[in-house]
Amino acid sequence: MCSLISPGRVLKLPDSLDPYLIMLDEPVRLPVCRACQAALLPKSLMDHLRKHHQLPQELRKTVRFFLSLISTLPPLDFDDVPCNPDGSAPVEVLRVVDAFQCNHCPFIRRDVTDVRKHINQEHGISAASSYDEIKAQSWFGGRRAVYWRVCDGSTAEKSECLPAEETSKETNLSLEPPTDTLALCQWGFFGKGFGNRLPKSWSGVDTTRPWEV
Repeated sequence: MCSLISPGRVLKLPDSLDPYLIMLDEPVRLPVCRACQAALLPKSLMDHLRKHHQLPQELRKTVRFFLSLISTLPPLDFDDVPCNPDGSAPVEVLRVVDAFQCNHCPFIRRDVTDVRKHINQEHGISAASSYDEIKAQSWFGGRRAVYWRVCDGSTAEKSECLPAEETSKETNLSLEPPTDTLALCQWGFFGKGFGNRLPKSWSGVDTTRPWEV
């Protein structure tokens, strides 16, 4: 079953970074490289943009400021980002790939040889008619990819779709470096349910200049 509408909201970055990145709100706050169509961990963001996309020198200050805003959050690793359920609607900003899935478990690989070997060894049966060709997505690319099956929009799949929990939304979030006259409020940036509460580590901070934490 699949959901026709992906539940994740998308946060819009400043125009200066728009050619390079888009920001996902759910399941965790992660930047996605537009060119690669894959999410990036904050700790590797700057190196990725510099080495693979020749980020101009004048934009690096904006990227550093963005990274400073999320520096108070616990550091993320690849295993901290949960996969979407099989049958989800495609996440618009992620690459959709051809893949193969075992009919007896959630095992997915892009190489059919890996799937056939898995079926032989793990299930002890012939691989014939034991896997499906599917469309899949992963938050990350390369060897860090962990795939889930996505709805491909066919009429048959649409009739079995999961109800969407909420529609995708796009909101503006200014992350440009602050000026002396700018009073910046970013409390919503720290995740769903944070409301207007400050992080505990910000006790005693001048809330009109949170970038000085």
